Amino acid sequence: MASTPEGRRLTEAHRLAQQQVRDDFLAEFIALWALLDSARLDETGPGWIQAVTRAVRGFRRESAAVATQYFWEFDAVEAPSSTPQPRVDWAEAEQGTSRPGGPVSPPSAPNTGRPPRRTNGVRRQRTSRDLDRVLERSGIRFDLDEPASRPRGERRTRIEFEVPELDEDRHDRATEVSLIVTGPVGQKSKRGRGKTEQVARDESFVEASGAASRQVLTGGRQSLLRLIDEDTRLLGYIRVSDGDPCAFCAMLISRGPVYRTPNRASFQAHDHCACTAEPVYTTDTLWPGRAREFQKLWNEHIRNRHSGADARREWRRLYERLQREQRRQQIA
Repeated sequence: MASTPEGRRLTEAHRLAQQQVRDDFLAEFIALWALLDSARLDETGPGWIQAVTRAVRGFRRESAAVATQYFWEFDAVEAPSSTPQPRVDWAEAEQGTSRPGGPVSPPSAPNTGRPPRRTNGVRRQRTSRDLDRVLERSGIRFDLDEPASRPRGERRTRIEFEVPELDEDRHDRATEVSLIVTGPVGQKSKRGRGKTEQVARDESFVEASGAASRQVLTGGRQSLLRLIDEDTRLLGYIRVSDGDPCAFCAMLISRGPVYRTPNRASFQAHDHCACTAEPVYTTDTLWPGRAREFQKLWNEHIRNRHSGADARREWRRLYERLQREQRRQQIA
């Protein structure tokens, strides 16, 4: 959890940046949707799945790069004394040279236990310290200028980060399965239940876009969890709301900094979910977003009153009722 204003800003900027990655992907998904002809699903389905999977792979890497940049910038402001930032001389970079050994990983300090990491084959580059804009899609190594507070006259340096390697084949297979189920098979199933071709197509679009965007954001979530898992200074992570979470996500957010990452445990995310994580160095700092609000709501209405499935049902009824009331107030 962030103990500094800058850390809190970075967490919010990271949340928005991941949403931008998702939005950019969905713009491409809409264009690719035309490849899937509902009247010729068997003929057009394979090509559509291949095209979308390729797009998911690229944006998944972009999501991973955004998360990695966030992790190291967050680490720099939240634990500046324990992990030195890697540097590559700006002048060397301008001349097209690099330090021996290729890209520079954040170094393994004695108290981190962080092993060396490999990078993905395709790289994405960004030359701004801000996370407010999404990374340009041109390579995964990103070079960050030092902050504007650098003393005048000091030589500018460039910082390089390596993005943890993803299991591309496994993620691609998961993407393909999701697209098959929500795309061609989903439309056939809906038609078999009596829905018109247009209704089946429209519903399939919503389902397939949600499944695909979840696979995109897997890149950022898994990269961030891996970095947290490899850092022995960290206690784990706290879930960060996507701004308007569903009841399920709000319930998980209400638990606070309870999440650990043994062997990079999976981040519970559903289709259309845009929640992310914030590293936790200590449990006595501010919780991000609406986490405290959700905790208070849980403690007042669910804790010690309901348990198990009953607690989840009651939470959903309460939360969705409050959501409806808030939206009516906004409209009014």
